Amino acid sequence: MPDILRLYPPPAETVKEIYGELELPTESKNGDPSKPFVYINMVSSLDGKASIDGKSGGIGSSVDRETMRILRSKADAVMVGAGSLRAEKVSLTSEGRRSPEPLAVILSGSGKLPLEENLIGAEKDRTVVLLPESTSAEKRDYLSRYARILASKSSKPGHKYLAGAIRLLKQHFEVRRLLVEGGPSLNHSLISNGLADELFLTLSPKLIGGYPEEISTILQGSHLPQENVLTSILSIHLAEDELFLRYALSAPVSDK
Repeated sequence: MPDILRLYPPPAETVKEIYGELELPTESKNGDPSKPFVYINMVSSLDGKASIDGKSGGIGSSVDRETMRILRSKADAVMVGAGSLRAEKVSLTSEGRRSPEPLAVILSGSGKLPLEENLIGAEKDRTVVLLPESTSAEKRDYLSRYARILASKSSKPGHKYLAGAIRLLKQHFEVRRLLVEGGPSLNHSLISNGLADELFLTLSPKLIGGYPEEISTILQGSHLPQENVLTSILSIHLAEDELFLRYALSAPVSDK
């Protein structure tokens, strides 16, 4: 394990691990007690890429992977979008850092999910699939073999659907801290609609390149209104040449 230096807030000092002593809120910073505290964790190359050949696993170092496990151990649930699960095999556990493990949550608009093939190490009782109410009974029955099903009242993707899904997690499973690990479209929806409280970003010292049609960044969607999306740095850690950045997010968008 390389030396880890906390650069910000000052004074800079050497620490044992990144985010190990982190204390996170238990409800959304916007003051809505019905929503959990939502934080996003992603890794990116220096040229802004969030995946290689559709997969994110090859970008970060072993320190980044351990940091990911630490951040998972702080959460009551870890959520990814359906596209991330379809792209590669994933495990959403803290790998023993937390007991019980956080809930594994998959957000899907279509119900087309390879749960049995691509979700590793998740037990049915600790796996939750969030679906629109319009999802067919056939798809719900199939997914219920591997997960617990929650249906959001809104049948269309967007702010109300996302906000409703997040509230369901707190209402039904007492999720107070929700960690989101992408994909880019889900990140964009959360941030653009003011539903994410913080962003944790690992900046890997790699250059990946690629053509425009192959590019996957940490956000995918329309341009964000810069007057509405504000960030402020909370901490910076350095491990060899890899930077670990923590930002507070502020997006004053109402869901009412």
